[in-house]
Amino acid sequence: MFVAGLVLSLAFFAFFPGLPHVIDWGAVLVAIGVGALARWGYLGWTARAAERRGRGNGA
Repeated sequence: MFVAGLVLSLAFFAFFPGLPHVIDWGAVLVAIGVGALARWGYLGWTARAAERRGRGNGA
């Protein structure tokens, strides 16, 4: 799913002549890094929440 979104985003900007020069590779790499960090944080948060729910039910 992530790769599909990345490809669609890059394809979108490739078809608009005025926009590709605004987006440089540094911005693309930072966006990927921030997205990966946000995903890692979200997965950790949901795992902790699931663990707490498991303990609260007597498990």
